[in-house]
Amino acid sequence: MISPKSVPDLLRAPVPAAPEGKQPVRVLICGIPSGVEQMVHQLYLKGFAQVGEWSPPLPSPLEGEIIRILVRYWIVS
Repeated sequence: MISPKSVPDLLRAPVPAAPEGKQPVRVLICGIPSGVEQMVHQLYLKGFAQVGEWSPPLPSPLEGEIIRILVRYWIVS
């Protein structure tokens, strides 16, 4: 599988098969690279997500900023 090169590519990429009764939800962190990386690590320390679960840094439409995306699953009721 080819890695996405942009945010639109990543949003169009197929989401791994969701567990039954759940739908994917994407969480985005956008900002300067050091701030985004700090937030990813802070969320890891709080038990929210492993650092490796986030997408690699992707270019943002805003100059000097990046975006990282995490997929979580929402229980459909």
